[in-house]
Amino acid sequence: MNLDPASPLSGPRGRQTTGERAADQLPAILIVDDEADWAEELSATVRRYGFDVVIADNWAAMMTELARQQPAAILLDQHLGSVDTIQRLAQLRAVTRAAIIMVAASSDEVDRILGLETGADDFLAKPVSGREVVARLRARLRDARPQGTAAPRWQFSEGRRALIRPDGAAVPLTSAEFELMLALVHGQGATQSREKLTQLAFGRDWRFGDRSVDNSIAGLRRKLGIEEGDGCIRTVRGAGYVFIGFDRH
Repeated sequence: MNLDPASPLSGPRGRQTTGERAADQLPAILIVDDEADWAEELSATVRRYGFDVVIADNWAAMMTELARQQPAAILLDQHLGSVDTIQRLAQLRAVTRAAIIMVAASSDEVDRILGLETGADDFLAKPVSGREVVARLRARLRDARPQGTAAPRWQFSEGRRALIRPDGAAVPLTSAEFELMLALVHGQGATQSREKLTQLAFGRDWRFGDRSVDNSIAGLRRKLGIEEGDGCIRTVRGAGYVFIGFDRH
């Protein structure tokens, strides 16, 4: 549904209160798109990778949200009702230092160049996968980090039975995920077989074709926001998994 920017605001969706966000300290992403289904689907994907998300469905709602608080990045649709947002990028850039990633229905070269020259940091053409959007977000946020600043590290907390994000927020683990992490961390770089991990995490013997460990490892990687490759939990083909580490407490 296309909303005219002059119409009454429906208001940002998916908003947390300032107190809630302060407790989480997750990087905030503002999705600005008047296609509700697309915005909700993209929002769900971005949240899975460890971001907080607010959705605005027109230009005025976006400006209201920016006056309330500043996000780390803005995913901005090129067309919001009758508004061509590329034409207003200079106005937007004047009120925010957030990374601006344009999401357009076409890959027109003129629009892309104009957008990049007038305030956008990146430009994506629909259709685009949620995982690519997340990868572009991370790249922009990395670029914004001051040089010489080390990337904060994840931690594994036995006492809290959780993964601890670099910002200090806890990511709860299922019982199986916790036992898997515990076994991998205690392995101190040694490969742990699926047979051993199945016994520790599920309390039973591994059977041929059993994918329980693999599925739980995949869940752990999603919680860590790993999009490609193995990350800190490496797959050892034909043998099992090995943990190559982050901080533990």
